[in-house]
Amino acid sequence: MIVCAAIVAIQAALMALRPIIACLPTSLTAGQQRSATLRFSIHVATHSEPPHLVIRTLRALLDQDWPSGGYEIIVMDNNTADPALWKPVATFCAAHPCRITFLHRMGVRGAKAGALNIALAHTRANATHVVTVDADYVVHRDFLSRAAEALHRTGADYVQFPQSYVATTTTAPGVDAELEEYFRTNAAAADEAEAVLLTGTLCVISKTALVSVGGWSGATTTEDADLGVRLCHAGFAGRFINQIVGKGLLPLSLRDLEKQRYRWCSGNVQTLLLHGRKILTPAGNFNLHKRLVILTQLTSWFSLALVPFALLTVWLLTGHGHTVAAMLAAGAILLSLADIASRVVARGMRDGQALPVILNALACRVALAPQSAKATFDALAGCRLKFVVTDKSGGKGAGSLPICHLMVFLTALLLLLGGHPTEPLIRAALLTLLLPLPAALLTDKSLRAYRAAIAPPLTEVSA
Repeated sequence: MIVCAAIVAIQAALMALRPIIACLPTSLTAGQQRSATLRFSIHVATHSEPPHLVIRTLRALLDQDWPSGGYEIIVMDNNTADPALWKPVATFCAAHPCRITFLHRMGVRGAKAGALNIALAHTRANATHVVTVDADYVVHRDFLSRAAEALHRTGADYVQFPQSYVATTTTAPGVDAELEEYFRTNAAAADEAEAVLLTGTLCVISKTALVSVGGWSGATTTEDADLGVRLCHAGFAGRFINQIVGKGLLPLSLRDLEKQRYRWCSGNVQTLLLHGRKILTPAGNFNLHKRLVILTQLTSWFSLALVPFALLTVWLLTGHGHTVAAMLAAGAILLSLADIASRVVARGMRDGQALPVILNALACRVALAPQSAKATFDALAGCRLKFVVTDKSGGKGAGSLPICHLMVFLTALLLLLGGHPTEPLIRAALLTLLLPLPAALLTDKSLRAYRAAIAPPLTEVSA
């Protein structure tokens, strides 16, 4: 009962934080700092990526409307054992010896963070800023120009552009809207406090700031969020620049989308646990506004619903479903759904999205709820977490739905049909637990259509 009451209290507190943050005053320092001539070092970390996708990314980076002597590109391929995946990229890079440095290393530890630290060690001495771009992102020709303008205008030490995805308008607008909600809500609110956390790609960081906090860390599976917390704690200012400057690929199946969400959620919880004292203690460079927006960013996909679900199931099966504890567990489950619905639907309505897009975005968030709950529990329990690269080939991850959706659905259905719950609150909670399976089916259908729509680019072979 104490556990369920605590979960309800935590969930309610997190839901209350967002409107509180919106009312806090801002303290921006835009324009107080102006960089000298900017020189960018663009880092592309790769691991077993389809070579034509990487080459397509590099072509776009080579075609920037920025002086070629004003930036370099470093491709850091880590732990890719198959030469057929990394050698075509190496050959392409060799054709541009003065502009691209290609590095291939085996035995790299720390996953993406380890790869980015190697790239950092090979960065030109005169570089002023480090830029990270994922291997599947095609940036716009004015990407570096916009980054320079944003740095000059805001005076920030680092800036983060939103992630965006190709070909979603007709095939997977709901999935796209669900992913975009983080930037439209959490990142936008954090911008006002100059405490935006990094999201791994399309971020531009002062090299001085990056080096001063010790570079990237592999202590969590979200090395980007971890770096953002350390930068903020060291007194560096980060801004969110709400401009689309490049697009990448959505995860190509529901299973891949779940793996991505699991890593984001569990890694952010790891980061919260690792830096919790810094974030929650009123000291150093964290004022109240910064602490709150960092907390909301790290708990964007936080879910404590797994424990109430497990406890409610046990209590109903053992005949203790009429206790106050069971009611609290049911309340926690319903509160979790209310949090999801309020965030996705409210943001969609504020942005003027069409109703079908809002409903599909809501379905996507509900479909990912079981993984968010498991990721939160695993991170809090101290389970060993592994960095998993999102598959871009389209050949993996497709197929049957994850078994957890079916298990949750059948458990809730059997409890409802068995006549165990009589209280409306508990019945409502069990009905809520039926939703992830149909939501997953709908999201899977969208991703199948998306995968079919982009199939030609995936099979293209670039020279």
